[in-house]
Amino acid sequence: MAVQNIAVKLCGILQAQSEEDVTAREWRLIGQEQDGSQMLSWISTNKYGEEVLNLGMYTNKTKNLVTLHTFKENLNIIQASVNITRSLLVYVVKEIPTEENDFMEPLYCPYLICLLDQNDKTPVEVEEKSKKQIMVQYVHGKSNKYSPGIRNDRFLLFKHLECIKIYRTPMFLNECDDGSEKWGFDGIYPEPETIVKVFSWAQWDCVNQILYYIHHRAPTQSFAEGEEVKSPTEMTPTLSALQFHADLPHETVLNIPLSLPHVPSTSDGAACGAYEDDPVPLRVHDCSIDLQILCDQRGVLCICHHYLYKPLDDSMTSLVLEDSADLKDSGVNFAYSITLLQHGCVVHSVVPDLPWARAKSLRPSYTLYGDNHLLVKIPMLFTHLIDISLYHEPCCHVVIPLEDSEDGPSLAPLVGWGPHVMVDLKTLDVITMTVQEKDLANTFKSGTILENKLAIMHYLVLHEGNMDLAEELISWMCVRQRDGLGAFQRVMQEYLVGATYALTRRTLPSTALALMPLLPHSLHASFADVKVGGTVVSVSQEQLWGGAAVVLAPRQRVLQFAEDVWTRVWHALHATRPTALHPRHVLDKLRVSLHCYQPEALSRCSTPLSPVGGAGAGVLGGAPARRPSAVELPFYELDVCTASKQEHVIAAVSPHTSAVSSQHAAISMPLL
Repeated sequence: MAVQNIAVKLCGILQAQSEEDVTAREWRLIGQEQDGSQMLSWISTNKYGEEVLNLGMYTNKTKNLVTLHTFKENLNIIQASVNITRSLLVYVVKEIPTEENDFMEPLYCPYLICLLDQNDKTPVEVEEKSKKQIMVQYVHGKSNKYSPGIRNDRFLLFKHLECIKIYRTPMFLNECDDGSEKWGFDGIYPEPETIVKVFSWAQWDCVNQILYYIHHRAPTQSFAEGEEVKSPTEMTPTLSALQFHADLPHETVLNIPLSLPHVPSTSDGAACGAYEDDPVPLRVHDCSIDLQILCDQRGVLCICHHYLYKPLDDSMTSLVLEDSADLKDSGVNFAYSITLLQHGCVVHSVVPDLPWARAKSLRPSYTLYGDNHLLVKIPMLFTHLIDISLYHEPCCHVVIPLEDSEDGPSLAPLVGWGPHVMVDLKTLDVITMTVQEKDLANTFKSGTILENKLAIMHYLVLHEGNMDLAEELISWMCVRQRDGLGAFQRVMQEYLVGATYALTRRTLPSTALALMPLLPHSLHASFADVKVGGTVVSVSQEQLWGGAAVVLAPRQRVLQFAEDVWTRVWHALHATRPTALHPRHVLDKLRVSLHCYQPEALSRCSTPLSPVGGAGAGVLGGAPARRPSAVELPFYELDVCTASKQEHVIAAVSPHTSAVSSQHAAISMPLL
């Protein structure tokens, strides 16, 4: 796990830019933008010996740190954003009550500054101070396509439990006396547009320009048998998403009904007495809900919800939202649910009977790991690798224990620093999340349950292609035989099936990849409780009801022919999911197929017909034209293939590689 510190790195950059000693201190990360740049603030001492507050932007790709504005006083700026041209800056100041102030609760106030040289850089108050949490964020990607000489930059203003507004700050291209043209901002902007009225939680995805929010709406009446009919006056919490475009209006692309007890629809201030000021990723919420959404353009959408609850009886549970005396003496369940929308399922993980004080202090960290996994880190407990592969259903989730001495707060994903990089917002330590081979090997060789060993084998063989470590673990298991012959047989089966699936996927042509769901990728997809140190992790999985109806259809989109994350998720939810064959069925089909694709056929691309006439044809009429081939064949190919397309589908393997078919048949034998 590689670690570096943003403050140390940027102090070095400032020192290289100046000949004087750098006095920068108290660094804070207060935002990040679509291009991977981070907004930071720090305190320094000017040439007059006065302390000043600096706001700057750092781009890790170019190693460039730019100071955007310097304040003469030390302000408690919790979050900031800048437009794409770095000419307009919006930020939020949080005023903390003190003995000198006349207010009792923290106040949030948003400001706007024009950073152009010819303008007065006096902050302008966007809205009045409020006890409700306020955040601001510029929307990138807006061009001047339809209005030359005018650039219509937009920023969102979030006011918790009240509204989400979109402000437009038009900039004009003015002609100077010397004939040159410069952009200018006159400080005048039109009335904002309210795009969301009342919301309890919101998150901004700066990379994909998506706004997620939870609001309350009237329930949709259903006529499903056995379903509880809700009253029309009973409001249902709903997770929605707004997709923003460069030159087109934003659109609602997602509506998911939620089950979130104790989430208020309206209230004065925070529901549990405290706001969570999260600038990275930008979220507007209080401590009554801990929700985070991860999105990838490949069509991956993970909704991560962390909560605590106390089991009351066999049929009822209650969310824990307050620190009561009886809870201090008893344990609570630490749980998190991952909704994998592209698969239409939810993965539930529960750590039962944790002490209340410890469970309350733990915050899971989520990041997309590689192409096929979601990494969940629980400080001081374990790391959870959840399989979210797009080419097979979720299964074989790996649990890796952490050392008892290792602790750490919740981490936030960092954009522009490489894959699966996270940052600690308190210390500004940048951590590259990696799953070490030694950790996988130690977990496999420990007393972990067999299902966790099978998940590790699946991860190594099918997703990582680390055959050396997989064979090493199998050899170790052969020598130890700690879990018995039955366990060793199941691990070998998982290895054989996973290796066959991975080899077939690599060798199949692109036109035949649609057949992959028919092949078995794992024989042991069951879930069981995993013991990690003194705690137990219970993992379960269930399908979403009506998951295909929550995403807007492509024909209803503003951009009907565009390919983005929402069209890919929609196609994944509406795709037909065939039942994977058992290895025994695959073996039977391969035996039939081998009669058509004989190993002695020397053609790489097809099985030819036997040549007719042979030498006589060459003497009388000349040799027929050869089909282009990379290998000189001992005969002339007269036809493409003797097998039909139907036999190709039945075989479910590549027809042009006889070795693959032979290997399938060979390694499937022990699975019978």
